[in-house]
Amino acid sequence: MTSLANPNPALLELLIRRVTREAQGINSYELVDPNGGALPPFTAGSHIDIHLPNGMVRQYSLSNSPAEPHRYVIGVLRDERGTGGSIAVHQLHVGETVRVSVPRNNFMLSKEARKSILLAGGIGVTPMKSMMHALESAKQEYELHYCCKGPEFAAFSEEMEELI
Repeated sequence: MTSLANPNPALLELLIRRVTREAQGINSYELVDPNGGALPPFTAGSHIDIHLPNGMVRQYSLSNSPAEPHRYVIGVLRDERGTGGSIAVHQLHVGETVRVSVPRNNFMLSKEARKSILLAGGIGVTPMKSMMHALESAKQEYELHYCCKGPEFAAFSEEMEELI
């Protein structure tokens, strides 16, 4: 039987626990189970679909460590010239809930690599951050090459400096 709170049981109803300004125009959103439970596991490079209040569905990469089963963290660049998805995400607030898909991964790390070279531009660093967490945890060698317009546009820079 389908719940009225979540008419699509394939979707998770998650609470926005934290919104953080990561860089100019970029916010991160921490999504958790409203009851404090564990979320479906994910691997580095995974993404989720967010079903926005305006009816749009947008995909965002998970940026946190796959070893954190209690939360998903996404980074979103507000694009004034886009189709409205990022603007709708930037209108979400702490305490609201959103429906998201279970994570899936079309961008997996190679398990055979002796060394991983991670290349990112702008907000494209989001899945790389998750990969950095996974590689650090596995004690595997890697390099990150991250390009952006300037330091004020470097998302997650403080957290990534701790990893490097």
